[in-house]
Amino acid sequence: MLVAVFFVLASCKGGEKKQPEAASGETAFEQQVSGQDTAAVEALVDRFFGYVMDKQYAEAAAMLYRNDMDDDQTPVELDNEEMDKVCGMLESVPMVDYKIEYIKFSEYYSNEVLCRVVIREAEGDMPPITTKMYFKPVSYLGNWVLCLTNTAYGDKGLIRNGKARDTSLESRTRPGGKN
Repeated sequence: MLVAVFFVLASCKGGEKKQPEAASGETAFEQQVSGQDTAAVEALVDRFFGYVMDKQYAEAAAMLYRNDMDDDQTPVELDNEEMDKVCGMLESVPMVDYKIEYIKFSEYYSNEVLCRVVIREAEGDMPPITTKMYFKPVSYLGNWVLCLTNTAYGDKGLIRNGKARDTSLESRTRPGGKN
């Protein structure tokens, strides 16, 4: 019986030791992220949507990169064909407003921003028509750049099954715009 009590106490102490590690669950990169990083990513997203809403699609597309999945996740500028595809997509989907839903930091090359984009404002009893747009901000050479989230390149979302987000921007109002 004394041996059984010893094992119960040892397992409780072992569980206590592991619990704080699991509770934090942050990567070393996440622990270094500051409010300045969040503000820089927000500013990039704001600038991107500013271009889109001003119908400056080439300028918006020029802000976007893709991760070099075969190498070391270095952001790579879009080539002409990719730029044309992005411009075509931006022109075909009218965007009248947006809201950053959350920002999730994980690694310098793997972060996520979810934006809810309003395609058509609410009219009468009809709710607004919205869609989601994901970005993958990358910290590169001391600056933040926006990469495309592209499942064809193997990108997967960071937020799954209700896991915690780093920065929820539910009450954030974009500059010069609506909530």
